[in-house]
Amino acid sequence: MNQVKNRINRRAFLVAAGTTGVALPFLEGLPERSAFAQTSTANPVFGLFISAANGVQQKYNSEPESFWPTEFGPLTRESMQAFADTRATGILADYADKLLIIGGVNLPTGGARSCGHAEGLSQCLTAKSPTGSGNNSTSTGESVDTVIASKVNPQGVSPLSTYVGVKAGFINDRLSFSGAGQVRAGEQNPYNVYNRLSGQLTPGTGTPSPTPMVDLVSRRRNSVNDLIRDQISSLKNSSKLSQADRNRLDLHFQSIRDVEETMGGMALECSESSLDMDALTAMNTGNAFRGNDNFEKVVKLHADLIGLTFSCNANRVATMQAGDGTDATQYTIDGQRRERFHHISHRINSDGNSGSAIAGAAELHAKIDRMRMETFKSILDKWSEYSTPNGPLLDNAFIYWTTHVAIGPTHSMSNMPIIIAGSGGGALTQGAYIDGKKALNGEVLTGILRAYGISDNFNATQALAGMLTS
Repeated sequence: MNQVKNRINRRAFLVAAGTTGVALPFLEGLPERSAFAQTSTANPVFGLFISAANGVQQKYNSEPESFWPTEFGPLTRESMQAFADTRATGILADYADKLLIIGGVNLPTGGARSCGHAEGLSQCLTAKSPTGSGNNSTSTGESVDTVIASKVNPQGVSPLSTYVGVKAGFINDRLSFSGAGQVRAGEQNPYNVYNRLSGQLTPGTGTPSPTPMVDLVSRRRNSVNDLIRDQISSLKNSSKLSQADRNRLDLHFQSIRDVEETMGGMALECSESSLDMDALTAMNTGNAFRGNDNFEKVVKLHADLIGLTFSCNANRVATMQAGDGTDATQYTIDGQRRERFHHISHRINSDGNSGSAIAGAAELHAKIDRMRMETFKSILDKWSEYSTPNGPLLDNAFIYWTTHVAIGPTHSMSNMPIIIAGSGGGALTQGAYIDGKKALNGEVLTGILRAYGISDNFNATQALAGMLTS
């Protein structure tokens, strides 16, 4: 009778373990019933993918190079400051040791077949040639953000998707895909993103009070090992286990506790005190979040909220589509409201191939690039302030910045601008400008997956991916 009571209910153990994400280490005494432990980490990786519009002002015919660093190799603050006045990436000099800039990378199609904007967007995060024509072009597979979410997010938690600017109807959302042609819409209004997150935030004033996220993590911390405590005890007391096996179990379940405590710490960092609530509220007035002069402000607000979402450990991956396919934002440059950005990128006052020339269009494009890099820098500043139990968020995350075409006038998709800031917990190479040597962007996205500990080859065929990880 006692023998029956003391037998390990392996099925019950596995059911309980499955509901809490617990796996067993390999036990020499029970080789037929144990498994290798799933890889768990107390240092989660967080990633934001940003795709901006209309390419950058890089060398094109007689137009000067105004974007890339001056030479491949190590990046230092001093070397980047030397070209900060002439090349937009130099604005990021303060973060030189946290940057990986990759030149020479192409999208699968290499150039526009019909509408480069829709085609480029559909390839940015899928790394696969699109299908369809014109503004109806769409993806032929899922995007990397949804792959990541399926591997590292809790079940049912999709990537956080955001969108900046108007949705004019010609080409709207075209960045994140759950499958071939299955586009995921991004939220335009930062205030709505805040509302969805606010239930997990600690109030910014007064005495912090428990929040749903903190309560949930606390309950999990107190219950995961407790839920299967009887089974653990029975397993450890089995006569089939050696002392080495018992030691492995002790270490394994202590590791689970350490991971849970780290997750609890992530939740306790959730505070709205880091948010500019006045700016968020202002964006919720009328259609302010769609306004020309608010475009870069909305990019920053979305990025702030995404950073806070990561600090709350409420999601591990996010996207931001900055501008619709033919971004018509009218920037104020040198005190003057300028032509639509899409027109500037074409160098003519037209969405097509003919129209009156825009005087100084290449210079205007370069100045828009500088605005975008100033915004990028401000995001890096903020993410350096966000805290996690493992240090600043920027050290445990990355921001992947690109555009959906490389050069505006031709819609070329060769030599795509790619900047990765942050090391993803030490996994990604930093402080370098490297030559992708005409690799496809799937190589870069495969390297990103490796930073998450995901071994999938994301439509990769060459060896660049190995250069991205430390």
